[in-house]
Amino acid sequence: METFDELYYTDPYAREFDARVTSCEPAEGGFAIALDATAFYPTGGGQPGDRGTLVPADAPAPAPAAAQGTPEGEPTATEAPGTVHVREAVPGAEPGTVLHLTDAPLAVGTRVHGALDWTWRRDNMEAHTGEHIVSGIVHALFGYDNVGFHMGEKCIEVDFDGILTPEQALDVERRANQAVRDDVPVRALLPTPEQLDAMDYRSKKDHDGQIRVVVIDGVDSCACCGTHVATTGQVGLVKILRVGTKKKKTRIELLCGRRALEACEDLTGRLRDTSNFLSVADEDVPDAVRRLSGEKDELKHLLKQANRKIIDQEVASFSPTGALLTCYRDGLDVDELRYLCERALERTEATTCAALSPAAGGDGRIAYVLASEDADLRAACKQLNGRLGGRGGGKPHMVQGSWAATREEAEAAIAELLG
Repeated sequence: METFDELYYTDPYAREFDARVTSCEPAEGGFAIALDATAFYPTGGGQPGDRGTLVPADAPAPAPAAAQGTPEGEPTATEAPGTVHVREAVPGAEPGTVLHLTDAPLAVGTRVHGALDWTWRRDNMEAHTGEHIVSGIVHALFGYDNVGFHMGEKCIEVDFDGILTPEQALDVERRANQAVRDDVPVRALLPTPEQLDAMDYRSKKDHDGQIRVVVIDGVDSCACCGTHVATTGQVGLVKILRVGTKKKKTRIELLCGRRALEACEDLTGRLRDTSNFLSVADEDVPDAVRRLSGEKDELKHLLKQANRKIIDQEVASFSPTGALLTCYRDGLDVDELRYLCERALERTEATTCAALSPAAGGDGRIAYVLASEDADLRAACKQLNGRLGGRGGGKPHMVQGSWAATREEAEAAIAELLG
């Protein structure tokens, strides 16, 4: 049964600790090391496990690096010889046990000094606490439950069993940041069964044994086995990035703390780059982009009209010698290829037309449209696709797609199957 007396629970701000190796076994990608005590939080409950190092107690002191120094001019220390890197901590077979997945082995009985990657741990503490704040507010406002939760390096994903509009999500974000500014305590409680029965708290599933409840006064109360900051103010910032709905559920992507601040800095920089490029003020970027988009659409329309006039002129010059007309033109999209086929069948003696052009994307494929006045082209299309590495299809008298073939191969196959 989980007792919650591990160091990462009793002192979640512990960055370093001393311990003894109790086991070391080969594991995929390295080794799995167990210790008699650890500050490394193991992956679980949506929170990723800690990273860091284990250094044997008898390892020589690291030598200073002569080539580089700190901004103050002091030499920086290199890594101690014998340092073992922990890429992830994961739960062991028994409750409360932790396996440290490492790049090198350590002998059983070795005394080690462990050190967390504190930036990674602190990011996850901020993220997990921020998720509690957001989930608690959503539950209080709308009654929705958090039914899925994952903390990644790029963002936190939280799934709710109800629909949130973007406007509602913005309101949740504002309330969450107000909770951060209020800087209320974040407490991890271990209530007795009697105390637990009297508590109102969120929980995704039924638990056996001791329940750990994380309480944020006025914001949330939730059964949780993760690590959290001591007060909401230490979360720093909550930023919702995206809101998506599917099958009466909502997924929110958000960032908290340092990662949220860096994302805002990045987005501000991108906005400034865009405003400089457009030679407008930051606040005028949306209007400028809409104006450019409208101008682009108008130019595309004018270009399409010009292309159709050119196609009409080309079709007027065609003199097919048989029922099949094959045309290869650069720079035509599928709409224009269809237009070419339609005009060719209307204005020439040909009864079948094949219009080809290099496909967009520059991958060497050929876009095609095949059209006929009276023949069903679907069987021929299937044969051509099989022969030329193609894909596509359509209606009996017009098919379209692309082929992984040269112009010569395509024209020869068309002549053979349709000529």
